[in-house]
Amino acid sequence: MTQWCEHCERSEESDSCEVCGQTLAPNEQASLPWTWKFMIVTTIIYVIWRVYQLISWLLR
Repeated sequence: MTQWCEHCERSEESDSCEVCGQTLAPNEQASLPWTWKFMIVTTIIYVIWRVYQLISWLLR
């Protein structure tokens, strides 16, 4: 997992920056808010429903 040096603004593979020598903390990934997750799920359901309607219309 790559880490980010705030001082040099570059990613590093090791625990310390090769340019400035600072010790790097691991990246903390923020999770998506529940509203975004809900929107993604409802959009997927809507698209599946529309594909189903298209297929049923084509098979008439």
